[in-house]
Amino acid sequence: MNDVETLRAKLKGLKRISDPLQEERVRRAKSGFLQMVEIYFSHHVRFPETSFFRKEFYKNADKLTRKNRNLLFKAYRGAAKTTLISRLYTIYKTAVKQEKRNAIIISATITLSKKTLEFIRNEFEENELFIKDFGIAKGDKWTEEEIVFYSGNTPFKISVFGSGKKIRGENWRGFRPDLIIGDDLENDENVETKAQRDKLYNWFEKAIMKLPARGDETHNIIIVGTTLHYDSLLFRIEARRDFKTLSYPLVREFPSNIDADKPDLSEFILDDSSLSKTKYWNEFISSKAAFMSEYQNTPLSREETSFSGYETFDIMPVCDAYYMGIDPALGKSKGDYFSVATLGYLAGKFYASVKMLKLKPELMIDKIIQAALGILALNRPLKIAIETIQFQEFFKDMLDKKARELGIYLPIVELKNSVAKELRIDSLTPPINNAQILIDKNSLIFIDELDTYPKSAHDDGLDSLEMAWRIAKVPNFDYEKVNAILQKQKDKEKFLKDLLDR
Repeated sequence: MNDVETLRAKLKGLKRISDPLQEERVRRAKSGFLQMVEIYFSHHVRFPETSFFRKEFYKNADKLTRKNRNLLFKAYRGAAKTTLISRLYTIYKTAVKQEKRNAIIISATITLSKKTLEFIRNEFEENELFIKDFGIAKGDKWTEEEIVFYSGNTPFKISVFGSGKKIRGENWRGFRPDLIIGDDLENDENVETKAQRDKLYNWFEKAIMKLPARGDETHNIIIVGTTLHYDSLLFRIEARRDFKTLSYPLVREFPSNIDADKPDLSEFILDDSSLSKTKYWNEFISSKAAFMSEYQNTPLSREETSFSGYETFDIMPVCDAYYMGIDPALGKSKGDYFSVATLGYLAGKFYASVKMLKLKPELMIDKIIQAALGILALNRPLKIAIETIQFQEFFKDMLDKKARELGIYLPIVELKNSVAKELRIDSLTPPINNAQILIDKNSLIFIDELDTYPKSAHDDGLDSLEMAWRIAKVPNFDYEKVNAILQKQKDKEKFLKDLLDR
């Protein structure tokens, strides 16, 4: 039994409710989209609802379509937006509410659009309770691409098309299209080049936006999709003043300490609470660029960023020298990170690992001392850069005091910044883009900065790396010679210790 036959069996098996309740069912279905779905289409959705996006659409769809002629819904892949909006909401606005007479649904390909119309046709043919309650009957057209049907004595038309194609038969029985739904109008192929993107947007303006009758204040154009490119059709529509945009990413909140060794996934808040946090966290870690596009509606484009050519490494090698840059989050906004950049030098290359956390200063001091001890244990030179103004200077004193209490000397270099931060960060562009500085692939939040700067939400990681880079450029000594001396010193200390222990 195929999927269609299975669905038909389910529809025929729906429990019939006695006729005295028909009027109440119809009244409830007309009172709201959620009520209609619960009564007649629960075989397509799962209740209780666990998705914030779907809850919001159930709750606000009628109000949104009354107040806004044109709507854009950006939702993550797998959000069931096609089932909810293109299919069930079309049924609701035509057969149930009888507010839209000539509906058009457009997808990236005609094949996808036909599947949506097949879904609707099956309901109109097999959902006996719905058919009986609303008097659904076939009209003079019943094809894969177009149907005419009656709800009671009122005729309606639903037709489907593929994006970029000519839309025929716009005027039907004197009705111009009054419900136009564009469902995933783009695919990976037609966003590849600017010429393709321009062509699709020109088609959208000339074909879609001109479908409703001129001066009609009752139509709705609803665009639904996932953002595939930073210059995609959805991005261009979002910039229009005549569209209201609502965005629903899969991840509503990332862990505050995403760079920690074991992030707290209880802080990893998904749109749908029934989904596996571990599964999607692993997807995020394995392919951030794909994740941000498919699930977060924020595709990453290196074409418009300052750091378009960065390269990554897997494991920090044992380097000849190390430099740390510290950007404390003291006295700054709650959205800022406490950033520690560790820059290692080896064979003409610099290896940057940038940890960005949201921790109290005293906890960060412990982490910094622990990281410094790890470097000093390698018998490698280390320098630590901290800006000495306001809270940063106070933090420097706290760090130095705690280290001395533990019997540790930290070689702290005090920096006084006289140049604007933007210019200082721009100084990192050549060494990063030329792969003189390589980036630790596990520095996730920092990589987000690289992918989005200068439009990034924060720049704490870049600020700390710039300080480490600044002090790394100052000394000009022979690292191999220094390390040889350090090794001799270590051997001497070991010899004396062995001698005294005899």
